[in-house]
Amino acid sequence: MSQNRMTEPEQWILGTSISAGSDLEMERIKEAGLDGIELTWHRMDLFDPEIKKLCGSKVEKAYKAGLQLWSVHIPYGVAWDPSSLDPDVRKPVVEKAGKVLRFAKEWGARRAVFHPSYEPIAPEERSARLNACKESLRQLAEISAEAGVTLAVECLPRTCLGNCADEIEFLVGDLPEIGICCDVNHLFKESPEQFIERLGSRIVTTHISDNDGIDEKHWYPGDGVIQWKSVLGALVQAGYAGAFMYEVRNPDPRVLAENWNTLHSLYREGE
Repeated sequence: MSQNRMTEPEQWILGTSISAGSDLEMERIKEAGLDGIELTWHRMDLFDPEIKKLCGSKVEKAYKAGLQLWSVHIPYGVAWDPSSLDPDVRKPVVEKAGKVLRFAKEWGARRAVFHPSYEPIAPEERSARLNACKESLRQLAEISAEAGVTLAVECLPRTCLGNCADEIEFLVGDLPEIGICCDVNHLFKESPEQFIERLGSRIVTTHISDNDGIDEKHWYPGDGVIQWKSVLGALVQAGYAGAFMYEVRNPDPRVLAENWNTLHSLYREGE
């Protein structure tokens, strides 16, 4: 899982997150020059046979268009919170997430992104919630290993668990089977490049968008305050060899491709 050599941005998979309910055609994504997708279904019941069938159809269309199903995004919210202090609440969360890991295997995805909590989380509960989440992750590590699908814990904003490198390191540090999804739009306690410099060897996927320095916005890179040349440089130095996965609102594949060209040129400036 860990990287041990420098890579270059040209080696990364360029992709976009897409909802199972989106009408964006897979052919448009491929024609724009992207290579992969992350499939999401927030607020959809994946365990409804019809929704599961819809997702399978999306996956089939992606492969037919020549796209890679790089990752899936496990649902999140109160009913999917692995940090509950009640073991009887956490148990079904682990079971449901485990089912999604098996769906990911069925569809050919090798990674599944997972939120370590919902919010708000009271300060006085934070330590206990971190420990509860880690226990859930320990159980999911076994399931993910059996499925051959890497669970990628996503850094989150505000009062959510995993809102800084310290907490993400605590959650995944002694679980080598589990990786990290670096969502640069969620990092405010340190810069994204600082987060990457510290935990880069465990990063297995990314979520790429911009913010205003105050809260997540899911803007196109360059529309906010993130220092993109530094972010790309940190990923290169960390030996990151995965996907540059855009997670912007209402993605337009051609705009994403143009945005990538701009970021790549910015990274190469001064060479």
